[in-house]
Amino acid sequence: MGRFFNSKIFDGITKVTDVMLIGFYFIVCSLPIFTIGASSTALYYAIHKSVFRGRGYTTEFFRSFKDNFKQSTLSWLIFMVLFGVLSADIYVTRNFIQANSPMAAASVFFLVLLIFTIVWSIYHFAYIARFANSFKESFKISAIIMIANIGWSIAIIAVVIVLVLLMYRFMILIVFAPGIFACALHPILEKVFRKYMSAEDIAKEDEDLHY
Repeated sequence: MGRFFNSKIFDGITKVTDVMLIGFYFIVCSLPIFTIGASSTALYYAIHKSVFRGRGYTTEFFRSFKDNFKQSTLSWLIFMVLFGVLSADIYVTRNFIQANSPMAAASVFFLVLLIFTIVWSIYHFAYIARFANSFKESFKISAIIMIANIGWSIAIIAVVIVLVLLMYRFMILIVFAPGIFACALHPILEKVFRKYMSAEDIAKEDEDLHY
C-alpha cells in the first residue's frame, strides 16, 4: 500500500513538473508575439500527449511547434486582426457614442463577438494540435465545432473566467498560467473532439493509453 501511494505521489509530482516545464516553453517561444499561435498549438499537443496520455516527453512541445509553425502562425495573425478590430469597435462604441444613442448597445454585441472569437481560437489551435487538416478546413471546422457545441463553448468561457479571477486573487499562479489553462480546458476539448473521431481512432487512442 505504501509503495502504491509513493508511486502515485511521484507520478503527481512528475506531472506537475511537466506542466510547469511546458508552460515555460510556451512563454519563451511566445516572446516574439507573432509565434503565440504556434506556441498555443504546441502547448496543447504537449499537455495532451505527455501529461494526459503519458506518451512522450515535454520536448514534444518543440516537435509540434516546428511541424505546425506555418499553419498556426498564419492562423494567429488572422486572429490578431480579428481581436484588434473587435477591440477597436468596443472602444469606439463605448467612448465616442452617446449613451442614449441606439448604437450604444453595440459595444455589448462586439464584446460578445470578441469573447466567442477567443473561444474559437482556443478550439482552433487545439484542433491543429490534434488533427491534420488544411489551413482553410481547420478554420471552418473549428468554427463549426464551437457553434455546434455551444454548451461546452460557454463552459470554456466559464472556466477561463474562473481561472482569471483565481490568478487575480493569487498572483503567483500567473507564473503557471499556460499549463493551468491547458490542463483545465483539456477535458472539455477532448470530450468535444472525441465526438468527431472515428470509433477506430478512439479505440487506438484508448489502447495506447493503457499500453
